[in-house]
Amino acid sequence: MRKSVAAGFSISVSADTTEEAERIFTTLSDGATVTMPLQKTFWAPIFGTLTDRYGVAWMVGCES
Repeated sequence: MRKSVAAGFSISVSADTTEEAERIFTTLSDGATVTMPLQKTFWAPIFGTLTDRYGVAWMVGCES
């Protein structure tokens, strides 16, 4: 697992649609380490996490 350059926090992106969340996640996934693939959760229709190629952690989801 890659050490995060920005240790201690993640950038959170809340998309307007599940399609937009999928597009954002796919784009950020290029060269990234996916820690939680996009999936349905009890708090969101779609949510996933990754650390991009620069070591920045991301949380991507959609609330509706």
